[in-house]
Amino acid sequence: MFTHVHPNSSLELDARIVNGQRWYTTPEGKKYASITTILSDGPKPWLEDWRNSLGKSRADKETKRCADRGTAVHLLAEKYLDNEQGFTKGIDASYVRLFNQIKIPLNKIDNIRAQECALYSDRLRLAGRVDVVGEYEGKLAIIDFKTSNNNKDESMVEDYFIQCTAYAIMYHELYGEPIEDIVVIIAVEKGMMPLVYKRKIDDYVAPLLKRINTFYEKHGE
Repeated sequence: MFTHVHPNSSLELDARIVNGQRWYTTPEGKKYASITTILSDGPKPWLEDWRNSLGKSRADKETKRCADRGTAVHLLAEKYLDNEQGFTKGIDASYVRLFNQIKIPLNKIDNIRAQECALYSDRLRLAGRVDVVGEYEGKLAIIDFKTSNNNKDESMVEDYFIQCTAYAIMYHELYGEPIEDIVVIIAVEKGMMPLVYKRKIDDYVAPLLKRINTFYEKHGE
């Protein structure tokens, strides 16, 4: 059984998609871009190459398949950490297999503060939703779940660390509890074992600030 302590998960923010970008409105009426919007902004030649190699129809279909897979595995992990019973019944076997792949690292989580919690920062001018704030192997951490077709090396997941750093800063600003640790857990469709990356936020604060400044210089607000 997972323990939930002083859960901070009641905050809800209005979210709207504007020109393909997700923007949140804070309780004070301020509008901030989501951290995922900020990190996805800008040219991605590798993505265009991939789409061109598959063709638009196949690329769109694969993009949706991966998005559906990610949503399903996130929901299974959330229910597991919520101590629900029988939550895999009737779920696509491929999703359950990926969830089972990440159960060992999930079992290292406890004393959960928040799940799927909306966060924002007036200092950073951004917002988002964090997967889990809780202790991982006894240390308070931002814990993020991802899915992937194949294994990824560290150079391919740096944006995940920047994203988690943003969540850590937002959480500290809102709730006064500092977080230094990042844990990214990736279920790999064509793999037997999950990828688990543990990092400190100190290495990613400067890149985060640079990405935020670049985004707002380009888009205003």
